[in-house]
Amino acid sequence: MLVAGIAACDDTGDDSSEGQSLQDQVVDVQTAQVSTACLRELPEPSVESDTPAQLSLVLEDFRYSFEEDRHRYSHNRSFRESAGIGLFIYRGRICVEDAAVCADACVRYRVEPGGSLTQRGHHIATPVDPDRITLEYWARDDAGHRFKVEHEVTTDGTTATVTSQ
Repeated sequence: MLVAGIAACDDTGDDSSEGQSLQDQVVDVQTAQVSTACLRELPEPSVESDTPAQLSLVLEDFRYSFEEDRHRYSHNRSFRESAGIGLFIYRGRICVEDAAVCADACVRYRVEPGGSLTQRGHHIATPVDPDRITLEYWARDDAGHRFKVEHEVTTDGTTATVTSQ
């Protein structure tokens, strides 16, 4: 069984985002759920640009626990756009057990032009120690360009390290 922190974004806002610009969003994910039945249509591209959005993903603040026979690495995920073109992240996939067992889900996360989206409380859980875990997200910007961001995380006991981006 694969347990990973891909969950739909709650864009109703929360008190932790006070003092941030409208371009920055913070989401606290209480229950991470894997869903393969969440496909949603994206809105039509709304701007014209030959330059695609620039999306980065930062994984940080890893915390370890051992639950239900799994090594669980809770963490925060921060998506940042730096080219001034908004985007939707529409798909995510996390693979554990040397990147062989995957959970793939449709998501709908919005990152405003020049903004960020921070998701707190996500986790990756694996029965294997040590392990190599991959995270992939697919996005489409407001000009219609599609692209993907990827990270690889290695685990060893209570430690998780982002090893490639």
